[in-house]
This record gives sequence, C-alpha cells and structure tokens, in this order.
Amino acid sequence: MINQKPVAIDLFCGAGGLTLGLKKAGFEVVAGVELRPEIAKTYKANHRKTKLLVKDVKQVTGEELFKLTGKEEIDLVAGCPPCQGFSQLTEKYKRDDPRNGLVLEMARIIEETKPRMVMMENVPRITTKGKEILDGFVEKLKSLGYVVNMGILQMADYGVPQSRRRFVLLAGRGFEISLPKRTHAYKADSKENLKPWLTLSEAIRGFPKPVKLSFTEKNDGPEKFNWHVVRDLQKISIDRLKAIKQGDNRLALPRHLRPKCHKTKKAGFHNVYGRLRWNYVSSSITTGCTTVCMGRFGHPIEDRTISVREAALIQTFPFNYRFKTKFISTACNLVGNALPPRFAEIAGKNCFNALRNFEGVKNG
Repeated sequence: MINQKPVAIDLFCGAGGLTLGLKKAGFEVVAGVELRPEIAKTYKANHRKTKLLVKDVKQVTGEELFKLTGKEEIDLVAGCPPCQGFSQLTEKYKRDDPRNGLVLEMARIIEETKPRMVMMENVPRITTKGKEILDGFVEKLKSLGYVVNMGILQMADYGVPQSRRRFVLLAGRGFEISLPKRTHAYKADSKENLKPWLTLSEAIRGFPKPVKLSFTEKNDGPEKFNWHVVRDLQKISIDRLKAIKQGDNRLALPRHLRPKCHKTKKAGFHNVYGRLRWNYVSSSITTGCTTVCMGRFGHPIEDRTISVREAALIQTFPFNYRFKTKFISTACNLVGNALPPRFAEIAGKNCFNALRNFEGVKNG
C-alpha cells in the first residue's frame, strides 16, 4: 500500500469533478456509479480507465464493486449524493424528495466495502432539513469504527472563484482526517498566509464572445464549439440586462421591466436577472447557469449570460474537459451539480496524507 496509489470509488459520478480532483490528489479511481446514461457519456469520455456502472446505486452492492475492480480492499469511498431534496432552492416545491435517502445508500455501500476512508459532500441544509438522515449516516460510520470530521466550508476559501458553501464530511477508519485548511480569504492575510479570493475576472476575462445555441444547431452542434455556448435570449431578457450594471440584480430594474411576480414585492430570490462582477467571486454556479431568470448569471458587461464553458471554468474544470451531450440543459446539469475539482483535489490530498501518516505509524 505504501508504494502504490490508494484506490477510490466515486458514487453518484455526474460529470466527474470529484473523480478528477481525486486523481490529481494521487488516487486511482477504479470504479464509479452513475444512474443517467446521458450524464454517463461525459464521465466515460474524461475518465476512460475508470470502470463505470450505469445503474441505480440502490441496486449496487459492495460485492459487485469488488468483482468489477478486482480489488480486495478499497481505500476511499467518496460521493456527492444528489442534494436537491435538501436545497433551499427547491424547498417550496418538494417536501419529501426520495433522493434524500441516497445518503443512507452510501452508508450501506460503505458498510459492505469497509473502505479505509470516506468523503461525502452535500448542501449545507443537510445539517438542518436533512439532520435526521445525516445523523443516521454519521451514527453508522461511527459504529463501523470511523473517526468523523464534518463542517460547512466556503469553496472560495480554497481557490474556487465562486461563493459556494458546501457541507463536507471526511472520515478515517481508526484514524482522523482533518478538514482542509483554507488557502484564500475575502481579504488577503499575510499572517495566516491566505491569498485573496479569486475573482470572476481571473477565471474568465478575455474569453472571445460565445456562440448562440441556435447557431450551433445548424453547425455540427455545441460540442464543436467546446460548449462556449449561450442560450438565445428573448428581447425582454436582453432589455433587462441592458438596464442593470455589474453587481445589480432584479431590484435595480425599472418597474416596467420587472417580471410580474416581482413588480411589487421584494421578497424571494434577489439574484435573478442579475449581473456578475469582474472584481468579485461569481455567485454559486447552478444548473440554471445559462438562464437569466434563475440566478445572477448575467455577464458583467455583455448583454448575455455566461456560457456553459465559462460556468465550467468557474467550477474549476479544465478548458479541455469534454461535455458529451448536444443538450444545453444536460450540459448545465453536468456543470452546475459538480463538486469543483479544485476543492476535490484539496480534500483528496488531506485524505491521501492522513492515510499515508496512519499507515506509516502502523507499520513503523
């Protein structure tokens, strides 16, 4: 074990941001699980050596994973269970989302495979709205001998150019894995050796203008343009963007341009129909990242949203990362639901180093 790469399994793979980060941290990701075939195309295109099960995780067993990989032991089981059921964005629509139970399916696979380490990421509201499920997950880990650390971390504190708070859990079987120390802060701090948050300008400024989706559909599809693609906006959406400046949101719109549901009330999400700022981090990238009515996704100075590729760069995917789909809704799903690879790498290195230290002490 000391002289070979530790072995990891990625549950709920999605676009593969977690796998990418773990590989950069020094892991061999030997297997993954993804339910949706259209999403799985992207994972397969970028992680060809990983054996992917395209099936419901509820139907996956530890025995199947061992047989698939040919491994007798697993060092890390990692996963980002679908979190929409805990999200504030969907609270008014869904009171009891069946996906919430996938956290406990992850616990079952951990029990069946008994990896040396566990990494789990989710939305912050799992600690409140999902508290009962989270408590069950943690109780199961502790009963299996894991030492659990967890907390809510700001991704901008780790060099991700967006404000994105996430719940992160790290656990070692018989040893502790600390949560990663932040590397960045809102303001630089030389005493703590903290760099300033990366800005939107540092992530995407200087990019050429994107192409519209309608143009790509007549010219071999959006993949040909590396998904530097935006939706075709209606005139009213363009007029709304023209009426606001960098950093503004729907509250800055003149009354005649406000959506009917927002003409008189200030309650609700303010970021919709908003513009990003060059000199600040992006707002959290979601599956609505190319839709002006779904968040602050307006380009700082151009009358458009950010493109799919720009959103992916803000999520810290490499420029050459392939999104294998012709559907913009799927591309936005791939990007918006991902764990930023840069953070996954940092958390992965914490796991890697903790395991090496534990093995060294045990074998010393």
